[in-house]
Amino acid sequence: MPRDLAWLIAFGVLLLLAVLQTVVLLRLWRRTGQLQARLDALTQNAAGANAPAAALAATLDRLERQLNTAQQTPPPGRSWELAQQLAREGADAEQLVTRCGLSRDEANLLLKMHATGA
Repeated sequence: MPRDLAWLIAFGVLLLLAVLQTVVLLRLWRRTGQLQARLDALTQNAAGANAPAAALAATLDRLERQLNTAQQTPPPGRSWELAQQLAREGADAEQLVTRCGLSRDEANLLLKMHATGA
């Protein structure tokens, strides 16, 4: 009888351990599902945040190009005045083209106008 009781107690302990293990595994499985759902939500939010950032970056690039273009192109009236002044000071056509943004024909015309004293 004591031997049967020992087997019965051992079996009961093993059964209790199996039940506890099952409960722990079920809780872990449920928690894993919750964490996966949170991760999916965070991933979707992060993907949605990249679109406005990309649009802002594209707009910033476009504005930088426009600013560079505006800085390279002198204002029309001032460039013509500068070209006249440089022509009076003896600048050649190449200098007028590079510094004032004139075409080669405009630079030559301006030099002829100032060469004749007009």
